Amino acid sequence: MTAHCILLAALFAAWVLIAWPPLARQFAALQQWERRLAGRPMDRRPEIVDYPAFLVAEQIQKATPPGACVLFLAHTGPEHVNYYKTRFDYYLYPRRVVIHANTGAVAEGCSYLAVFRDSTANLREEPFRGHWNDEQLGQRLAALDKIRSGPHLELYGPRP
Repeated sequence: MTAHCILLAALFAAWVLIAWPPLARQFAALQQWERRLAGRPMDRRPEIVDYPAFLVAEQIQKATPPGACVLFLAHTGPEHVNYYKTRFDYYLYPRRVVIHANTGAVAEGCSYLAVFRDSTANLREEPFRGHWNDEQLGQRLAALDKIRSGPHLELYGPRP
């Protein structure tokens, strides 16, 4: 019985030695996030955790009516398109959100067009793989009025 206990204790010790470095990194990351968020009110924490989606959505929310449809032309990686779709759907509800990584994309009934450019850190992680034509985009935007502009967003609407 003692041989089994010694073997079990040795296996447990080996498991702890193998598992400890990743767990230590997770604890360090948790402490870093706790320091970054400390002292911030709950309603402002998403701007740090969900950057840049939260700040972009906040700008669009201020500039568009609740029943609006917003077409996002997103210069971001393919998986980030899906991520931003869910974030913008959530933050901009009840607005309808359509998002594409293509400057030629259209969406029926969308009167607002948002040109969204992801952060350079996200683009380094997952490079853009859509269709982006600045000349085509410029021609498209010429017929619209610029409503808002920021570091990651240009928002356009129809001319009155």
